[in-house]
Amino acid sequence: MVRFLIFLILLFALSGCTQKSEEGIRTEIYSAGTNYFGSMQKSVDEMDQSPSKGVVSNSDHFKEVCTKKFDYSKLSKKETKFIDSVGDLRIAYEHVVDSRNPKYKGSFNEEAALSEFNSLSQKFINNYKVDK
Repeated sequence: MVRFLIFLILLFALSGCTQKSEEGIRTEIYSAGTNYFGSMQKSVDEMDQSPSKGVVSNSDHFKEVCTKKFDYSKLSKKETKFIDSVGDLRIAYEHVVDSRNPKYKGSFNEEAALSEFNSLSQKFINNYKVDK
């Protein structure tokens, strides 16, 4: 009986470590990714010309969660697709802020970059039930 109770306690403790969101993604990955997305969206709305401190901080946290906390090679397809979606958003985000930066004048079309970012943002919001 004692062994069974210990087993149950360990089972509950371990299930908390791998808790998943509604979308079937580990809560920590989902949270880090959506926070990162939110900071990129805020930066775009604020017309930043280079990545804000919030974006850089959330980028570092997202990378740490995805590579150091969890073994990327052992993540589910849903999780890797989510991570790839955040990566696509990051690339589009960089194009937007670079298009606004006078240092890169003429290298990026701001309207096209913003359109791509907004399109990817909407897909991300719809696919992962993210609040705007």
